[in-house]
Amino acid sequence: METLNEIDHLQSSVFGRPWPRHGLQLLHWFSHDYVTFNNDSEMVTVRNPKKKAFGFHRFFDNIEEHDGQCNQLLPDQDLPYYEVGNLNKPGSENLPDYVSENHTGHSDDSNIDRIIISLQSDRVLDRIYVTQHDHQRGAFDPQRTYRISKGLISIIRNLELDELLEKTGYS
Repeated sequence: METLNEIDHLQSSVFGRPWPRHGLQLLHWFSHDYVTFNNDSEMVTVRNPKKKAFGFHRFFDNIEEHDGQCNQLLPDQDLPYYEVGNLNKPGSENLPDYVSENHTGHSDDSNIDRIIISLQSDRVLDRIYVTQHDHQRGAFDPQRTYRISKGLISIIRNLELDELLEKTGYS
């Protein structure tokens, strides 16, 4: 699985694009408002995802069966995964308006982007992934799943939303 370390990597991944997708807005919110760095340079969440704020919920779909084949989306590990970004989940209404403003409520691309995280402890992040959910197949796309580095989160934290959208070619 590819790790995205720079804005150029995010741009070439096409994650969150084109309009009306919401993944770049979601990633901006996540980087600015949901994570911070502690004194040990660890990324920590401002709220425990177990509390289901912002639509976070436990991610159990790591292995999906499709056409008789089992596909694993993320690496096996002993840490729990949590997912956010489904604008139909309870709690997602607390995401900023700029994340959900293009959501049509229909079966289109306006609600396919997700962030999946794993935690080392209650709030210390281990890994961050972005992916897209194929609403027609009812499964996540392993070809469109990427790990996000702490460095890229730091870069995004230093950008305004319009700068991020411009640098990644969102239209």
